[in-house]
Amino acid sequence: MFKAILSWLTGGVLDRLLSSVDHAIDNDTERQAIRAKVVSEYVRTAAETRQTAMQSRVFWWTWALFAVPLGVWWATICLDTVFLFSGEIDDLPDSVKPYANQIFAAVFGSGAGVASLQAISSAIRGRR
Repeated sequence: MFKAILSWLTGGVLDRLLSSVDHAIDNDTERQAIRAKVVSEYVRTAAETRQTAMQSRVFWWTWALFAVPLGVWWATICLDTVFLFSGEIDDLPDSVKPYANQIFAAVFGSGAGVASLQAISSAIRGRR
């Protein structure tokens, strides 16, 4: 009854307004779903591309060209810290630090992941 009176007084304007709001919300939800599909497809494609690139020896030689000097630099810092050598070791330039962080995360992150998985599987099997 109240709805009929309100509908008669507003002439259906409120219904059209609420209907418009509902459609706008539905469109926004659909846009977000499409955006999620696009991002998901991009991530999947990037992972496949990276996996394909990692099958090449050129990838690993190029990676080693950056990782080996970085490892030598880090080892020098560790040895200087432990044995108190009097040498001064320069810090990495700011332009190289983001790449060095990626390499350290790749080397130590994967190593730590493998070691922890081995520890967990050994514990599950009952060996220590």
